[in-house]
Amino acid sequence: MAMHRLQIPYNKVLMNPADFDPAEFDSLLRHFLDLSRKLPIILEVFNDYTQYFLFIRDRQLYYVTTNDGEGFKCITLKEFFSHLKRTQFPKIVVYHTKMILYHSLLIYMQKKPDLKVSSSLVDLDDLLDTTEHNEKSVLVTACHSGNLIMIRYQGGEAVACYHGYSEEKTKEANIREEFLVKVYTLSTHHAFEINIFTDLVVIHAEDARPIPPDYYGTISSYYLTQRPRLVVKLKNRPIKTYPFHGNEVSVGRLPQNDVVIDNLSVSRRHAVITRASNGYTLSDLGSKNGTFLNGKPVEKAELSHGDTITIGKYQIVFQIPCGEEESGENLDQTVIIPNFRQRQNKNNLNIRFPAPDGSPPKIYRRSNHDEFLLDQEKTVIGKGKDSDIQLSGIFAPRVKIEITRQGSDYVMQKIEGRKKVNVNGEEMDERVLEEEDLISIGSEEFVFKH
Repeated sequence: MAMHRLQIPYNKVLMNPADFDPAEFDSLLRHFLDLSRKLPIILEVFNDYTQYFLFIRDRQLYYVTTNDGEGFKCITLKEFFSHLKRTQFPKIVVYHTKMILYHSLLIYMQKKPDLKVSSSLVDLDDLLDTTEHNEKSVLVTACHSGNLIMIRYQGGEAVACYHGYSEEKTKEANIREEFLVKVYTLSTHHAFEINIFTDLVVIHAEDARPIPPDYYGTISSYYLTQRPRLVVKLKNRPIKTYPFHGNEVSVGRLPQNDVVIDNLSVSRRHAVITRASNGYTLSDLGSKNGTFLNGKPVEKAELSHGDTITIGKYQIVFQIPCGEEESGENLDQTVIIPNFRQRQNKNNLNIRFPAPDGSPPKIYRRSNHDEFLLDQEKTVIGKGKDSDIQLSGIFAPRVKIEITRQGSDYVMQKIEGRKKVNVNGEEMDERVLEEEDLISIGSEEFVFKH
């Protein structure tokens, strides 16, 4: 059974509906990525049974969602490119939207409404009166059979109404009246579903990341193939795993290195792994004891998945996980939600983009989906008002934890309190944090992520 295709509001059509051509898709996507430096862009791919909306801005693929007639579902960029290969006879259309419309559509497609009613059961005038009287910032939507009408309030003032092609309104325009007329006109034949959203914080796709300017592969392969990782071993026992960030990873004894091996057999700056357009290269940096690749001494060599680099007594396994080999169930399910309370722009649009590679790691609070950037030498978690990350609630434990940057490592230490602190289910007072470590403090849970 064919679904009702949702026609989203837009400010301009940049590309009229056309047959999807896999051979041309990468160059087309690069064109709109470049254009998105100036314009927020939404790319839609659809057929009779499903549609995808890909949100693009600032030359980043920001978010993607799918609609199969049963509602919207967030998927990863990796899943999007994988699904495209199996979508039959798709078409593609590209829209330009102004920022407030872009943000409003993200809210509609990501969030569960605070209130959902039928237009035949609610007095919209009273509902909008309450919004204005309480000076609320909300999004109100009306949707039925592919028709979507939206009105956006900021501080109790109606600032925009969207339906289909949406022009800029003059200050004299009665935005509320326009919304009501559109809803009542279209609802003479069908009752509309009215949704009210008060949570205006939006998220990006969990695998969203900037595309390097010098990346020459296809955009789809950039997301289908995961970033490499380095697994450091001693006597064949894994010690620590380092995700590959940026264009190079240095290995050595000094704390300024990305991979620090504090052993006298390792030179202060021993070796470096560099990303190039055609792969990854290992280079020895004039080390005293040399760098070995698969048992042979090398000065410079290309790396392949599974190669073992030997430095002193340590082995470093170079791995490139292939996204095509993993199912959706095995993907990282941690939701990345920026902490917009710390930084909001003047338009109060709660949207921020993934930080470039090489940025400080973050702590994600699972309970209310906050994100905290570890960009200081020391970050304090506790109940005290002077804490950088404050434990909330009457029953919050009286405990103080510090996360301190030490070279390329981030060390968690319990400073005060009797309450247990667990990392990955084990009680501990101190730990060098690793990717995906789960820190539990009472009922609060935090995830450490780069």
